[in-house]
Amino acid sequence: MKRVNEPEPWGQLSELARLAPTPHNTQPFRIRPWNARVAQIVVMRERMLPMEDTGNRYVLSSFGIFAETLECAGRHLGLQIRVTAYPEILPTVIEPGRGPVVLGLAEVVDRCAVEDQRSILAARRTSRLPYEDRLVMPEALEELESIAASHGHCFESFADPAIVRDVLRRNAVALLENNLKTAELEELRRWIRIADTPAVGDGLWAEPMNQPRWQMRLGLRFPRLFLLPGVTAFTSARYLRTQAGTRHVAILRGPFGSWPDLVEAGRTLMRLWLAMTRHGVYMVPFGSMITNARCRRYLREQFSGEDIWFVLRFGYSAVPPKAPRLASVLLGDDDTPAYALPRGGRLRSGYSPT
Repeated sequence: MKRVNEPEPWGQLSELARLAPTPHNTQPFRIRPWNARVAQIVVMRERMLPMEDTGNRYVLSSFGIFAETLECAGRHLGLQIRVTAYPEILPTVIEPGRGPVVLGLAEVVDRCAVEDQRSILAARRTSRLPYEDRLVMPEALEELESIAASHGHCFESFADPAIVRDVLRRNAVALLENNLKTAELEELRRWIRIADTPAVGDGLWAEPMNQPRWQMRLGLRFPRLFLLPGVTAFTSARYLRTQAGTRHVAILRGPFGSWPDLVEAGRTLMRLWLAMTRHGVYMVPFGSMITNARCRRYLREQFSGEDIWFVLRFGYSAVPPKAPRLASVLLGDDDTPAYALPRGGRLRSGYSPT
């Protein structure tokens, strides 16, 4: 199949698809158009997190987030977009490196009624600000539980002040402990941005992170400084102040092992996130609790579950700063050829057939 340069509607679709959230705002997914109706979805290996995201599960689950966002973008243009994950992906065999790996296919299958999606996609943000000291409305909680259940997952929220305080405190400790892991810290340095937040970009910026630049610099250069008792206490207390007013924490549990499970989990998370946005609710993931061994044990014991894959705090807050996005997520003819993953999981060069 002959490819063409920048066929529509993929350029318009990518303007909204680039708003999809990804771990550490690495934005690893690209749309590779074949023609006006068909495009591949690829992940750029240099934008993955192999040290922190062991087994590539969290980055690849965000393929489901990207797929959901791209299909929303289609409805904004009056197009029915269908994103299909290739079935033979083995997440653990995608090795660190450079260049794209083909993960799935996006197709324009029909026209549909135009629905405004730009507003909700632009309004969806991560809020690391203090929250308003009030409970989320019951109807919002019921909808979140229903969305998760309809996709084979369970959204469990907790408003007991003791549980909320404990989770917030343990997450703060996990952040400090994880910063001592040399390989993970080196990987994170690639994505920390200590400057004014630009309109276009990637990575984690001080303003959206709600962290002072001096503290981010110290954390990157002298992580063991934060082991000193006084410094640890000061840093933890300051971080917890940014989470003042939090009345809810939650866990997501369900299948999170195979490639199809990861895709469905990502789709579920994005639908939950957009539902929160419609209710005026913000959230922030507690990824450090998942990657910290002591916190994983705590989660298993506290919530009696081996299948917890996501932890978050959520509630009402002021409108948080917007994280930047790359100017485009289109991959053109001049870009590095993609790699397909055939049965057995070994990489081979060349475009996969469509």
